[in-house]
Amino acid sequence: SQLFQPITIGRLSLAHHVVLCPLRRFKADAQHVPLLPLVKEYYTQRGSTPGTLLISESTLIAAKAGSFPNMLGIWSEDQI
Repeated sequence: SQLFQPITIGRLSLAHHVVLCPLRRFKADAQHVPLLPLVKEYYTQRGSTPGTLLISESTLIAAKAGSFPNMLGIWSEDQI
């Protein structure tokens, strides 16, 4: 199996063929600002092996772009 063999995709070199797909985790406050300790811990745990590809979760691009509570936002300085 080639699942755990290195692969190069364009300029990106991965240690294996396993990719973490985007998952919604709803780790933001009521203003859609990330709860940094939780977000940092989550991605650190999953991305600590060199050559690992993580695709981050979706984010709201505007206050009116969605209605999910506690979903990450990216339209204000506090959220970035």
